[in-house]
Amino acid sequence: MGVVAISNAKQYSTENLPVIQPVAEFQLNTLPQRHCLYAGKSYSLGAIISTDNIVLECRSEQTIELNGPLKWVVRQSSLIPVAP
Repeated sequence: MGVVAISNAKQYSTENLPVIQPVAEFQLNTLPQRHCLYAGKSYSLGAIISTDNIVLECRSEQTIELNGPLKWVVRQSSLIPVAP
């Protein structure tokens, strides 16, 4: 007595599938950068610079955002000037 196996499984091939083009392209150079600019130089979050008698700190524009844009904020000096 012989055994006959009949398969009804459908077979698929990937040879004739069309090439799928990307819908969006991710470009790192177009993303907004998180930095403060001063005199043509880029400063990161927390940077402190002194110009004339003003001390500036690079901070977030919005206090509720963790990854929003940065801006320079005038830092209040804790030093009390001593009169001569």
